[in-house]
Amino acid sequence: MNQTYFSIVSLIVSFLGGGIVSALINWVRAERADKKERRIRFLDDQIRKLYGPLYYFVSQSEKLFELNKRFHDAYTKEYVEKKYSIEEYTRKILEEETKETLDIANKYIAIVENNNLRVKEILNNNYSLIDPDDIELFLLFYEDHIRLVSERDEEGRIKTPLRIYQQIGHIAFLRPEVIERVKKKFLNKKKELEDLLKK
Repeated sequence: MNQTYFSIVSLIVSFLGGGIVSALINWVRAERADKKERRIRFLDDQIRKLYGPLYYFVSQSEKLFELNKRFHDAYTKEYVEKKYSIEEYTRKILEEETKETLDIANKYIAIVENNNLRVKEILNNNYSLIDPDDIELFLLFYEDHIRLVSERDEEGRIKTPLRIYQQIGHIAFLRPEVIERVKKKFLNKKKELEDLLKK
């Protein structure tokens, strides 16, 4: 009787044990799949709503900065490094050309400013998707943006007294480190998402 009882108990324990182990394995698999699915959804949201749009606008601005620099380099080569006649007509033509050249170059920076408004809007609308290590850099972008709005007159000249401006620090339209970080994060997240979807 004791032997039979022991065999029945052993059989039940082994049966339940196998079932428990199987259930545990299934639970671990389901948990991993659920975690992977959550990561895929979060990455997709980050790419579509935050880092993708940021990448689009900062990449545009990067090209506009390059175009602005090319205009300034051409301006320097043509109007600063060359000698021209001091005759009145020549000076008048040069004045018109230099003004037009600088006005065109400045139009590209005005587009960067419009892009910055979009960047600020994207950040404001999707702040919950920002990676923690990007918060400080995006706050620096916001500080620059607010200072550009607050510290310039209608013609774009800095109103802040020079000594105060030097104490507070330089204002950037869009810092290179912001451009680089956004581009790097977008490409890394895109690759991570592609890798997860392949598995």
